[in-house]
Amino acid sequence: MKYLLFIFVMLLSSIAFGQKTPKLPEFISNLVIKGTKGDAYDSTKKNFAHFFAIALSFDAEGKIDTLYYSSKLNSETKRLYALDNSLLKRIKTHNFKFNEYASKIVLFSYYCYKTTDNCIDYETGFLNSIANLIPETVYGKPLIVLKPIVDASLPREVN
Repeated sequence: MKYLLFIFVMLLSSIAFGQKTPKLPEFISNLVIKGTKGDAYDSTKKNFAHFFAIALSFDAEGKIDTLYYSSKLNSETKRLYALDNSLLKRIKTHNFKFNEYASKIVLFSYYCYKTTDNCIDYETGFLNSIANLIPETVYGKPLIVLKPIVDASLPREVN
């Protein structure tokens, strides 16, 4: 019985410590990809680029507690990438701690386009997306801006 208890404790600890915290950009990118609606992306106009930003607020423990988007975010982009409360729910199911961002706000910018496109049609609202990049609610707060994520292969399956 003593050995059985020991094996159980070892198994439980390996499960608890086996989940390694991923790098923040890859973690958020994978969750955005999982929320992407593939059929809507296929119907996106040729040479139309989606450019948007997500700001994440971290609590004192380094857990993501709030998600911000610009209120002027393109409605097509918002619908296509499921930029709504469902993204925050997907983030919180993982319960990762990112200690280096504790009590800070981190801004991610995304630039997404189809692999078959060879240029950007600037009349599609791309420049408006850049002008409205930073969510209004984070002005005046300490902000960490990470490198943009550029992805030409959306949507794709993430395992």
